[in-house]
Amino acid sequence: MSVAVANSTVPKDDVEVRYEDQEKINEFGKLNNRLLEIRAELKQSKTDIETLDDATTELAMVGKGKVMLLIGENFMEVTEEFAEEYCEKKTKKLQSRIEQLENEELSIVSRQDELKKILYGRFGDSINLEN
Repeated sequence: MSVAVANSTVPKDDVEVRYEDQEKINEFGKLNNRLLEIRAELKQSKTDIETLDDATTELAMVGKGKVMLLIGENFMEVTEEFAEEYCEKKTKKLQSRIEQLENEELSIVSRQDELKKILYGRFGDSINLEN
């Protein structure tokens, strides 16, 4: 004698974690760690740009002459013109880096959204993918 159960569903709590699911969970975790790193670097880069902008403003008030420029751990006496160019180059580099990081951040968030849909669809409330 055989018994068939129509429309039976396995509760989301009892869903088996397959290898593919574990791979997606691991990918989500790695992306989340990278996202935290990116956001920290973005914050620091924006702070550095503000500092460079402040320095450029200070240079404009100094007038022509020599100024002390901190490079690494050493101060160097340079012309105001050199210091301004140095600040401009550093600012452009940082702005470029910020743009790269923001693009990577968007890419990661997009992929995480895809993974959330898949994993929440499979596991429901038994998985937490929020910070």
